[in-house]
Amino acid sequence: MKTTICIIILILTSTVSYSQTLHQTLKGRITDKATQISLPGATIVVEGAGSFQGTTTDTNGYFRIEKLPVGRYTVTVSFIGYKPEVIAELLISSGKEAVLEIGLTELLNEIDEVLVKAHTRKDRALNSMASISARSFTVEETRRYAGGMDDPARMASAFAGVATGNLQDNAIIIRGNSPKGVLWRVEGVEVPNPNHFSGGNVIGGGFVNIISSQVLANSDFYTGAFPAEFGNALAGVFDIKLRTGNSDKRESTFQLGMHGIDIASEGPFVKGKNASYLFNYRYSTFGLLAKAGAISSAQIPIYQDLSFKLNFPTRNAGIFSLWGMGGIDNMFDKAETNPDKWEHNMDRYNNDWNEQFGAIGLNHKYIMGSKSYVNTSLVASGNYKLMEQQKLDDLLVLQNDMDLKDNTGKLTLSSFLNHKFSARHSNRTGVNFNTLFYNLDLNGAVNDDASTYRNFVRESGHGYHLQLYTQSKYNFTDRFWLNFGVQSEYFALNQTFTIDPRIGLNWEFSYNQSISFGYGKHSQLENLKIYFIQQKDNGTVSYPNKNLSFSHAHHLVLGYDWRISDNVRLKVEPYFQYLYDVPGIADSSFSMINFKQDFTFGEALQNNSIGRNLGIDLTLERFLKNNFYYLVTASVFDSKYKADDKIWRNSRFDKEFVANFLVGKEFFIGKNKANLLGLNARLNMVGGDRTTPILQEESNTARRAIYDESRLFEEKEHFSNFLNLTVTYRKNRNRYSSVWALQVNNLLGTPQNREYVYNYKNQQVEMLQDVFVLPGISYKIEF
Repeated sequence: MKTTICIIILILTSTVSYSQTLHQTLKGRITDKATQISLPGATIVVEGAGSFQGTTTDTNGYFRIEKLPVGRYTVTVSFIGYKPEVIAELLISSGKEAVLEIGLTELLNEIDEVLVKAHTRKDRALNSMASISARSFTVEETRRYAGGMDDPARMASAFAGVATGNLQDNAIIIRGNSPKGVLWRVEGVEVPNPNHFSGGNVIGGGFVNIISSQVLANSDFYTGAFPAEFGNALAGVFDIKLRTGNSDKRESTFQLGMHGIDIASEGPFVKGKNASYLFNYRYSTFGLLAKAGAISSAQIPIYQDLSFKLNFPTRNAGIFSLWGMGGIDNMFDKAETNPDKWEHNMDRYNNDWNEQFGAIGLNHKYIMGSKSYVNTSLVASGNYKLMEQQKLDDLLVLQNDMDLKDNTGKLTLSSFLNHKFSARHSNRTGVNFNTLFYNLDLNGAVNDDASTYRNFVRESGHGYHLQLYTQSKYNFTDRFWLNFGVQSEYFALNQTFTIDPRIGLNWEFSYNQSISFGYGKHSQLENLKIYFIQQKDNGTVSYPNKNLSFSHAHHLVLGYDWRISDNVRLKVEPYFQYLYDVPGIADSSFSMINFKQDFTFGEALQNNSIGRNLGIDLTLERFLKNNFYYLVTASVFDSKYKADDKIWRNSRFDKEFVANFLVGKEFFIGKNKANLLGLNARLNMVGGDRTTPILQEESNTARRAIYDESRLFEEKEHFSNFLNLTVTYRKNRNRYSSVWALQVNNLLGTPQNREYVYNYKNQQVEMLQDVFVLPGISYKIEF
């Protein structure tokens, strides 16, 4: 109630301060990137909006610049013996203080300082061990990039090598790989798929990400040949960081939008102390309207989530942080009881989907002297999924079709030691020990046939998954360095083991050009339920998949990077991936390389499939400067696989090409240029989905799609164009700032094919098409 009253007062009194010059504070901390120790005396220079200010860090590496006029600034950080860093076009608004955490890299020879010029390199990953196919992304980009919709996964679909599978879903296809090959990490630890209604359409995706942009910090995204610390992934990595709450001032955010109603708050527990809190709670807007009876609740995704981070620095015992996130989902639909109104099969189903996701972690970072620090986390995470589905038969009697109780959890102890031997060599060595818990009771029918309804998994217990890794960065010179390491994994359930070497080279052979190379062997386990699939023969139960080994992939990537100017760059990355030991069905064309989603999958598998992905990624990017940016990405690729039938075929995810054209322009308007209007557009051109032809007569007779397995993924749909638009308007006032945003995905109304279904009206199987124009209007106030 107090928050609501405060918002109303701020809006009503906004005209009082309209003509005033509005200011805000910029603060932060500067550290050595490899050791995390503070750098006292580092110089910070801030330029922009007609202002030029500077300061130095205190004995603990902190700095503070007050009374910066609102606007965008370029911040340059330098320290004797270190490479300078530039943060370009940092937005200073009146609603919240701006906080920077910047790590500097030590130079090998101090004489080289006169040759080193600070450049904007926001494309580079935060992780110094990343050599290639990696970049950082900011919180602002998840909102600014048209089509991003404040979702890291949807935002990443604008990057080179990345395609989307469905407008309703945020699953991403990286270089022709299945979305299930993507690893999600939060605060350095692997977590289950952190999306609402996870895996609903595509395993690896969901409706919208649980992690709110209100708690998101700058993070990294990888598309191949990732460093040795990342295991259990074949396609890519989201390495998500959570920001720390403001330790000096209490600040709040309220947002009302199409996706949900958000309430966020942060600040010190006790003013004058360093401990801080940060949290965000969200409830789905349509879910709230459905609960209130304003709209029908059938087929409406109802969800809520909470994200938080509590930070406790100590004088001598290091930094402790407690973080967590959780989501609750529900969606249901009732069958149509009048057969005359049946159009498609889904009209005959009762559905009830309940899901809960949670992760909570305790992290401790301790700096040991001037060369080392140790980081330890204890994290509990899990996913509870209950899905029930019944189908009306021709006599209008409900028959069981699916009953899934899929409960999995994980307790992770993760720790690594980071040591800087010298300016040339730093190393990170760590361990992740996962205790896996499962309680599975999965029942379903095959091909909508109630007579085939059976239990295919019923198992409970626990197991272990161990990961060990070590990785080093060695600088031969300030412009030529090597990253190398090894990841090893052990899966106790079937005693399988893998060793995966990784290596990367970077050479800046001229002032503005560099080449790079990356190689990695990568491995991944299947979903736990795959290992517990049961088959019965004369009353004898067997587990045909229990001894499945890891799936593996070799990644080879070359890179050429040309910094055309201080804020424009061209990047070219040809790549080759070879997948092997991927599970498939014996003597068939089926391979998990193509797995999309099948909740009632119950087949016996063998490690019998191989695949290859070959392509080239292009990126031309102009970073935001003078209120204008653009991003052009294009990927041309070929993805093929060979299952146990020994025939090479196009994979399901072989879209052949994808291209993105993003452009944005900002306008500072109003008195003292206190308001900011942002216009952003994105045109996405993507190759068509691969489909398998159906046997039309057999399908019409069976009233369901029967595919011609001899022509698997032989047909290809036409390419599609999707136009997305984002318009934002930020109003800065004396004690708050507000942001109106309009986001529209698929403005052109481009249709998408969903699946083959039987149409009861014309009595034949046909391709069902969806047209989703996804508008989103939101209002946010920060104070």
